Amino acid sequence: DYSGGKYWSDMARKIIKRNSTKNKSSEIRAEILMHGTVDIYFMTPRNISSKLMNCYHDAMKIGQVDSALISLFLAWRFRLLGGHNLSMILQFFKDRGKLTANHSKFITTFVILDAMLLKELTGQSIDCFSVFGDSICSLDDLRSEAESSHDNRWLRNFHVIKMLTAYWRGDYMAADDHFHATLTCPTAKMPQIHSIYHTFFGGLLALHLHRQVGSNDDQRLNQGRQMMEKFETWAQNSLPVFENKWLLLKAEYCASVGEHENTQLLYKASIKSAQDHGNIHELALAFELLGNYYCYHGHDVDSNECFRKACVYYKQWGATAMVEKLMRKHSLRMEPDAFSELQVGKSKNPRE
Repeated sequence: DYSGGKYWSDMARKIIKRNSTKNKSSEIRAEILMHGTVDIYFMTPRNISSKLMNCYHDAMKIGQVDSALISLFLAWRFRLLGGHNLSMILQFFKDRGKLTANHSKFITTFVILDAMLLKELTGQSIDCFSVFGDSICSLDDLRSEAESSHDNRWLRNFHVIKMLTAYWRGDYMAADDHFHATLTCPTAKMPQIHSIYHTFFGGLLALHLHRQVGSNDDQRLNQGRQMMEKFETWAQNSLPVFENKWLLLKAEYCASVGEHENTQLLYKASIKSAQDHGNIHELALAFELLGNYYCYHGHDVDSNECFRKACVYYKQWGATAMVEKLMRKHSLRMEPDAFSELQVGKSKNPRE
């Protein structure tokens, strides 16, 4: 009951606000909690990130450093998953990473996971482990520590990020392994932003693998359909957040079951929705998947045009490694001015 959850969170906010003069720190912590849980179904990651940054500044003013760092970390996670410019996020990790590590090794372990995804998308090297000295030198060390301490929250995050990095790298079987590994972790008590992307990319993975390797019992096809139906429900809460994802999953589902008369229309509807709502990373992804569809059906001219547009929007997002992967995989040649020509066609809500 999403509308019921929204109603009671709004009521809680009013009560907390009424008593904020008595305990400002409690108000900040409550806001952080609701921004990171309830609001993910109703507000764009961009808006939530802005509100979390307000929490960060408010917490710093009253000396609540722990709350400030949590809100800062969450704000940048929302930016990373929500399609904010990756160059700016990369600069944040370089500027604030050591500051966070010096104060909270616990938060740093989550920051490192996001840095791994950022590294995969940008191709840039990021020094993540020097802050731990010789005790922790890799993700495997962090994973071993989390397993020994039964830190299921970190392990869920680990598998989701590993799923995303493998997906963007094109290693779909590894991504599928991490998707299912996440399901073996105890369910989180509260919804979180990475759960939405676990569902989204889990659906894309299932439908891709169904077409690629086939399935006699249609298990992957059913999984993809279930994910698609979840996003259809969520889209009723917020079209700016969920519509383009739902339409893209629906396009992939139609491609999987041979409903070709609807497939192209759905891909293009997802592209329009992503562009209208400023989801530039998912705009690039939709062009790439439409290009794959055209390529599979032998429409080379149309597929290359889609791949070029995907490269342009990946470039605008800052995902340099994705541009290089696409150009290498499809033997694309693009003049430098090709990237600037499509700048005019940026989304209505461009990432800063």
